Parts: sequence; C-alpha cells; structure tokens
Amino acid sequence: MTVGLGMMAGCYGVGALGALLAPLSGRLALRVGHLAGLGGAVAGIGVALSVLGGAPGMVLRQPLPDLFPFARMSLAVDGLSAFFLLVVSLVAVAATIYGPAYLQAHAPDAGATRAGVQVVSLNLFLGGMALLCCAGDALTFLLAWEGMTLASYVLVVSEDEDGTNAQAGLLYMVMAHGGTALLFVAFLTLTERAGAFDFDALRAAAAGLDPAGRNTLFFLVLLGFGTKAGVVPLHVWLPRAHPAAPSHVSALMSGVMLKVAIYGLLRFAFDLLAPVAAPLPVGWGWTVLVAGTVSAVLGVLYALQQHDLKRLLAFHSVENIGIILMGAGLAMILWRREAGGGVLATVALTAALLHTVNHAAFKGLLFLAAGSVLCRTHVRNMEELGGLARRMPWTAGLFLLGAVAISALPPLNGFVSEWLTFQALLGAASRSHGPAGLGIVFAAAMLALTGGLAAACFVKAFGVTFLGRPRSAHAEHAREAPVSMILGMVWLGALCVFLGVAPGYAMRFLDRPTASLLHGPGASAVVTAHGPLVLATGLTGAGTEATTISMTAISVLLVVLIALAWLLRRGLGHAPRRCAPTWTCGMSPSARFDYTATAFAKPLRMVFAALYRPRRSVIVESAGTPYVVRRIRYAGEVVDLAETQIYRRVEVGVTRLAQSIRRRSSGRIHVYIGFVLGTLFVALLFFGVRR
Repeated sequence: MTVGLGMMAGCYGVGALGALLAPLSGRLALRVGHLAGLGGAVAGIGVALSVLGGAPGMVLRQPLPDLFPFARMSLAVDGLSAFFLLVVSLVAVAATIYGPAYLQAHAPDAGATRAGVQVVSLNLFLGGMALLCCAGDALTFLLAWEGMTLASYVLVVSEDEDGTNAQAGLLYMVMAHGGTALLFVAFLTLTERAGAFDFDALRAAAAGLDPAGRNTLFFLVLLGFGTKAGVVPLHVWLPRAHPAAPSHVSALMSGVMLKVAIYGLLRFAFDLLAPVAAPLPVGWGWTVLVAGTVSAVLGVLYALQQHDLKRLLAFHSVENIGIILMGAGLAMILWRREAGGGVLATVALTAALLHTVNHAAFKGLLFLAAGSVLCRTHVRNMEELGGLARRMPWTAGLFLLGAVAISALPPLNGFVSEWLTFQALLGAASRSHGPAGLGIVFAAAMLALTGGLAAACFVKAFGVTFLGRPRSAHAEHAREAPVSMILGMVWLGALCVFLGVAPGYAMRFLDRPTASLLHGPGASAVVTAHGPLVLATGLTGAGTEATTISMTAISVLLVVLIALAWLLRRGLGHAPRRCAPTWTCGMSPSARFDYTATAFAKPLRMVFAALYRPRRSVIVESAGTPYVVRRIRYAGEVVDLAETQIYRRVEVGVTRLAQSIRRRSSGRIHVYIGFVLGTLFVALLFFGVRR
C-alpha cells in the first residue's frame, strides 16, 4: 500500500516535470506528461481497490517528510478516502488517454509553452485531488485543496483567445477562495482546540463542542464545500469555468473535482463533527436535502435552455450534485434515528455514493464526446451543428450512451443510483408523519421531475447536434476523432454499462465507506440481499419483492427485444420499397427545415417564464414598406436569478464602497496611519468587551 501511494505521487510528479521537455518538443512533453499521469491514475486505482477490498477497519497511514515545524503531514486512506480516490483515478485514466490527441487536434498551432503549462497543471491537478482524498490531517488537506484550485484555474485560462476565459477564471478564483476562507475558519477552530492538525485530534476536539459551536462549524463547511461543488445559489462560477477549460479537464472538473467537495462534506458531517453515539442535528440533514432538491431542479431547468453544448453539460453537473446531496441529506436525517440497524440511512448513503461514481462516469464521457465535436468542428453552439452521426459515428454512439445514462434510463448506471434514491425517499416518507413526511414526498416528486426534464434535455442535445442535416460548413466537413480520444470515451462508456448491468458487484466496494460512516451494515448486505446481480433495498427486512429489481435481467430483455426487432426487419426486407424525395411543397429540403434547439426548448421557456426571466430582441429589416420583409433577426437568452438577484447586487455594493473609499483617499500618509490606528482601537474595544 505504501508503495502504491509512493508510485501514485511519484508518477504525478514525473508528469509535472515532463513540462521540462516542452522547449525540445511540445508533442513529446504532452505524451510524457499524460503517460505519467496515466501511471499515477492506475496506481491510485490499485491503492483504492486494495483498501476497499481489505479487512474491515484497515486504515493505511503514511507519514510525510517534516516540511513545517508546527505540524506533521500524513496520509491516511480509510474506506471513504479509498472510494473517492477510486472515483478520481477512474476518470483520470480516461482524461490522460484522451488529452494529448485532443490538445494537438484542437489547437495544432499551440506553442511549446502552452504544452508545458498543460502538462504541469494537469498533473498537479490530478495529484492534488488524489492527495486531498488521502489527507490524514488538516494541513495536508488544505495544501492539496489549494493546489487543486490553483492548478484548475491555470487550466481554465490556458486557452484564452478573447479574454472570456480570463473572466471565467477570475470568477472561479473569487468564489473558490471565498469557500476556502470558510474552510480555514472551521479547520483553525478545531486545531486551536485540539492543539494538533491530525484528524484524530480534530475528532476528539469536536466531541467537546457545544451544539451552537458544532452547528456553526457545520454550516461553515457546508458553504465552503458547497461553493466548490456548485450548489445553488453558489454555482454561478461553474457554467463559465467548465466550458472554458479543455474538454478532458472539463471532464475532470465536473466529474471529479465537484465530488472532492462532496468528500469533504461527508468527512466533516459523519466523521469529524458527528456527535458521539447521538443523531446528527436535525437541521443538518434537512438543509442538505433542501439544497440538493433545489440544485437538482434548477440545474436541469437552466440546462434545458442552453445551446452551448459544454455549458449545457455544466448545468447538468449542478443537477447531479443536487441528486447526490439528496441522498446524503436523507442519510443525515435518518442516521441513528431509525431502528433495524439503520437500513434506510444505508440505502440513502449508498445511493449518494453510487451516484457519485456514476455521475463521474457518464458526465466524463459526455464532456469527452463534446470535446471530440469541438476539436473537429471548433463549434460549441448546437444550432451550428447537426448531421454529425454520419460523420462521427463513434462519438455519436458514445454520446448517446452517456445521454441515456444521465437521463436515468435502464439498463445503464444512472438509473440504478436514482432508483435507489427514490427507494430511500419513499421508504423514509412512509415512516415519517406531518411536515417531515410531506417534505420528503415533495423531494421525491422533484427527483421524478428532474429525471423527466433531463431526458428531454438530452433528446434536444443529441438530436440537434448529431441528427438532421449539417447547419454549417464546420459540421459538413467534420470527421471522426482520433483513436486515442475514442479509447478514452470507451473506457468511461464501459463503466456506465458495467455499473448499470451488474451494480451488485460494484456495491461490494461501498461496504467499507457506508459501514465506517454509519457504523452499521454495509451497502451490499442491505442493497443486494438477493445476490450480486439483483438490487433489493431491504426496507422491511432482508428484502421485499416490491423493492427488488434485477438489472441484468432487464439488460438481457432489452437485448432480446432489439435482436427480435432486427430479425423482424430483416425478415420483412423482401417487401418492395419505393424511394422518393421528401415532399416539401415544391421546395428542396435543407437544414433550415430541421428542429432547432431554440424551438425545442421554447415551450418550457414559456411555462417557466417566471424563473427564466427571458430576454429577447426581434429586428425586422424591410424593403421600405412593412409589407415586404427581407430579414428577421431574433436573439434571446434566459437569466440566472442567482446571478442577477444576488451577485450583481453584491457587485454593485462593493463597487460603490470602493468608489467611496477612493474618494476619501487623500494620498497623505498620516491620514492612512489614523485609519489603521482607528481600526485597531475598534478591534481591541470589540474583543475586550467580548472577554
């Protein structure tokens, strides 16, 4: 295990040093850097699987060199750490396989400097996320957190042509460091009480907190990690930063980086801050459940109105983070409150963790497929695409696979985790009364609405992008992506199929994190009571037929039905067929006849107009008379209420304050000294009164 951790960190370090080859050959630097990153990801998978498959209670601890006189850094890989390390490493494998060909195809004229920046930033990004999941103390955690943030910022702004990416990166850094400041307060509060940085000491210090202090620290970390995770209304940076990054980095940021924030939240809620032998405070779970429900619904509603393919996928990350938080929040509500060994809490947490890895797989796949489209067409606007299924069949097929998975349709993995979330919500609702039961039923209804809207959104995304006729010369001349890019997508597509068809085998790797967090039965004992190929939530004991489903049987049935339809079509192939051009009232059909993304989303934009606050402009050009119209130009957009009603107002307030301070700046040193002394006097007076 120690060797595996060393190999993982060493490979990421070698990959970062691969940037030194950039002055000799940018292509060589890209290949060496990504190959080393692939080695680090494979080593991370080995460490994670060995810990997840090991004996219960096994924890790997590895001290690091003494770099600071005030703290000793260390790595500790328990069940929860190993699971999230596995999630990071699985997507990292696809990204490192995909990356070199994408960067060369998307920006063939990029210089050696950019190649070096990409290599060092990508490996530091991957290494930061992996080490963060394995951190055994607050100092290691915060250093890895900050390294992950800075490296991802560099990747976001690395392909800036017109300044847009720089603005997105600035917003990302402001939001990320605001969240980090809250985490610093929480960690420093615990370390001051503990007199040490390691998690064991922090856990012991938190045991002596009063309820008010415990609640304060929880909501601080909820805001801090929620900012990084993109929880509404802290999500405004996400739809800008994710599309700006290279597509394989977008896959990592959306599929993995957001989950690292989920790891931090679970670590604090169920481990560091959890009361000893007592339920979690009731407000924690309900806050997380409400935040998850709102994020899921608003994320998918805003995604429906996006025509930028990568921006659409970014909003779906907000949606899926919401689904994960719904399961996690329900587990917080139920933990140590229900009888029977915490079965419902285990189902809820299992659903959250399973959706974590499922979302990493299908969202990574979708971002990589979108990157293949981008590198061949250099267009992200779906209105300028179309007809790509004939020109890019592998990309189209794999995008369709990811679309089916994210829409929670059987037999792929998205259905499994959302089905488990439904089972947990409905089981909790049946055992709750009054406002609590009504709230859980409402959350279940919103989850159903989210699934339906997600399916509608990806009908639009796939149909407008890959079907119909090409709407631009870029789409007309597109060709299939390079083989290495396809291999990266196939890896994640295979994960989507495996986790959907045989989820029981994957459930065994959730035993250690669920058992260690909830101190109860493991996931496989509760969810796969009838064998590894059958899911049974066991809501009334060992499992009931009403809550049992075999994903393998469903998959076999679908394959049989597809084969039967193909045979029937072949059997009827001898019937005479007549081919004729499409009748369009005497006009030749063109791409303008096809359904557009705007038209597809228009009915929902009208239904949810109060939420979207749509803006539109129509410009009519006539030939001197209103009865002869030459051209009509239409432009429309929807408004993110969080951005306009919260952040724009904060921006206006800060700007006014800055202007007020500037007007009072005299340039005289004694005036500034007076300001400093006055501030110091007020601070001393305030803290003196408190004491």
